[in-house]
Amino acid sequence: MARLRLAIKKDKALRFLSHLDFARAVRYVVIRADLPVQYSEGFNPHMKIAFASALGVGVAAAEEYMDIELAETVDVEDVKRRMNEKAPEGFAVLEGRYVSDKAPKLMAIANYAEYLLSGPLTESIEEDVINRRLAMFNKAEEAVYEKYSPKTRKTRYINVKDHVLEPITAQIDGSDIHLRVRIYQNESGAVKPSQVWELLARQFDIPVDPTLMLAERTGLWSRQKGENRTLFEMP
Repeated sequence: MARLRLAIKKDKALRFLSHLDFARAVRYVVIRADLPVQYSEGFNPHMKIAFASALGVGVAAAEEYMDIELAETVDVEDVKRRMNEKAPEGFAVLEGRYVSDKAPKLMAIANYAEYLLSGPLTESIEEDVINRRLAMFNKAEEAVYEKYSPKTRKTRYINVKDHVLEPITAQIDGSDIHLRVRIYQNESGAVKPSQVWELLARQFDIPVDPTLMLAERTGLWSRQKGENRTLFEMP
């Protein structure tokens, strides 16, 4: 058995697929590429494929990772070629590397992500004004997002600053704004990119519609003791 770790992308053409639909599409690519993938045992066997994260509907990813268990070692470049030849528009294998079968699961180590959040401005504004407002967030020790659950009828309070460890930066492009945000997932969980966007609109006067935003994940790492490591570097 060989465990192959792949860096892949879920481009804009696939951004509105749910995680389950995206995973199903990837499984079809593996089948069409005729790879010797391993299956689980039992009455309902399934491919031994695992993703680093479950990307939300509407979120594209220039960088995502998956582990696939093969019955035998196949040259990485051959895997890349065969999968890319059978891939739908918006999916591609970027890089690959074999890892130890004792290596931690991707979901256990992928805890730091960078996103590009984009949406239309609701008013004309200078970039330096945006930067001053963002500086208020960047310097704040606390910025609380209130998440209400209709199911439990309870409100959860999330300190976004526990998850956004580096300054948010902005770029205005005509009538649109692009925010670059890095989000850390700690023991209590993580904050969603959409929640960061909404908080900035409602509490820090960033002139955008709190509900109108597209997100693209541009990087994914394992953050350990303040250092970011690629998921290929992890043992």
